[in-house]
Amino acid sequence: MNEYILKVPSSQQLSDWFLFVKESLKHKEDVNILIVDFNDVRFMETDVFVLLACLIESFYINNCKIEFTGGTKRFNNHLFNIRFKEYWKKGFDRSKFTLSHNQTTLCLWKISKDMIYSYSTYAKQYFENFVNGKDLVPLSSNIDEVFNNVFDHSKSPVTGYIITQYYPKSKKISFSVCDFGVGIPKSIENSEIENIDINDDWKAIIKSLERGFSIKSTPRNRGFGLNNILELTESSEGKLLIISNNGFVEKKAGEVYKAGNVGFEFSGTLIKVEVDLNTFEEKDETVQIFDF
Repeated sequence: MNEYILKVPSSQQLSDWFLFVKESLKHKEDVNILIVDFNDVRFMETDVFVLLACLIESFYINNCKIEFTGGTKRFNNHLFNIRFKEYWKKGFDRSKFTLSHNQTTLCLWKISKDMIYSYSTYAKQYFENFVNGKDLVPLSSNIDEVFNNVFDHSKSPVTGYIITQYYPKSKKISFSVCDFGVGIPKSIENSEIENIDINDDWKAIIKSLERGFSIKSTPRNRGFGLNNILELTESSEGKLLIISNNGFVEKKAGEVYKAGNVGFEFSGTLIKVEVDLNTFEEKDETVQIFDF
């Protein structure tokens, strides 16, 4: 049996994480047992959680046994509460929605075509418990958009993962989605759209954020759907981060784009969205009466 120890970075710097992913994937064909070592990790943001999930999944689908070690006591309690280590256990049904033991974290979820709308609907209902009277339909509909695009455009062998975290003190929600597919720039490059000549990956990502921009692939999806996510972050005083292939785009509400090359090649797409629930509209509980 060949073992490989995956030493999880304690750094929250995405540049460190992408280099870690790239180096780790070189070994996925050669090992039978993957040991995920959390070392002295104390905390992980939603974006690195889904990156790690996709990385582990890349080994798992090659019939690799997954084991875990290391990590601080507090962090391991968090992993237990969100049931992170269960996802790669024999017999665990990842096609069904899994309840978290942590009230502020919606479970890690391997994106399933049959459960796209179930997850987003549950997310809406779940977080409405924390913000009485707020209408979270825009949040759930944008989660739907991201899911649809994973299936329509990524061609990812691991289909993708999502995790959603609520921060009670600030009343903010962060959700991140990751896949190891072809990436947004390559998807645009391979499309049949005429008069598209984009030389930089970050420019392709910005193009995908334009209103009306669409790569038609299935009747289900309206295109990338990323303009809706951009509008959500603008209206909710939020933040949007997209990293795909060799480009990144970051957008804070009310500010100009930050964009450029990341300095490494990432085969896939990472999307992180942060929204402020204080900015969401109140539910309209009134009953409309129409006079015909």
